Amino acid sequence: MTTLKEWSAAHRAWVDEFVLTLRLAGAGPAQIADLLADAHEKSDERGQGPEPTFGDPVGYAASLGYRVPRRDSSAMLRVALPVVVQVLLLMIGSYAVRDWILGHDVVINLATLICWVVMAAIVFVVTATSAWGSTAIYRVGVFAAVFGVAIIAGAAGVVLSRREDLPVVFTGTPVLLAVVSLAGVLGIAVFSTVKLVRASTPRRAWALLFWLVPGFMAFDAGYTALVG
Repeated sequence: MTTLKEWSAAHRAWVDEFVLTLRLAGAGPAQIADLLADAHEKSDERGQGPEPTFGDPVGYAASLGYRVPRRDSSAMLRVALPVVVQVLLLMIGSYAVRDWILGHDVVINLATLICWVVMAAIVFVVTATSAWGSTAIYRVGVFAAVFGVAIIAGAAGVVLSRREDLPVVFTGTPVLLAVVSLAGVLGIAVFSTVKLVRASTPRRAWALLFWLVPGFMAFDAGYTALVG
């Protein structure tokens, strides 16, 4: 027998999908806790995980009477979220990688710093609130507004980075910035792919989307190295 905490940790992808589906279907915290405890108990009794016991978490929730409205776009946005964060890292990473390959120092002025701090703050808040169980970001309007601002801030930072009339706050090697950005993009790709592949849904094929940004960064780095 396992505890609920141990069981949830061992089957994190299934549990996360099940809990999110219940939330989006209107279940309250107490109902979710009871349903999760019941799933844990039945799964333990059969000596197997929740997927072979109940099947797809969305389908199992529906069998209990908790169906997400058809217009809900959370499934698509859950895949889009890590890709958008990768794009934001791309804005900084490609800039730093090019300077690294060309042997240039990275120059960050005050305007660029402010723009990138705003972008980083948005990503942090979204990540933190999602980790605490908030589903607000999975609404199309909220998603578009929040990441629209983040993308504008990131793009503005890149454009303003070449302005020579603005006060410079940092000049130095771009290696650290490039490595952190690359590690972030690859880390998101690996983590998101593993999580999606483990999920028992047809969306597993969407995992290829997580490798578009890493692929572009590799192409851009190669092109920069060849052309200069």
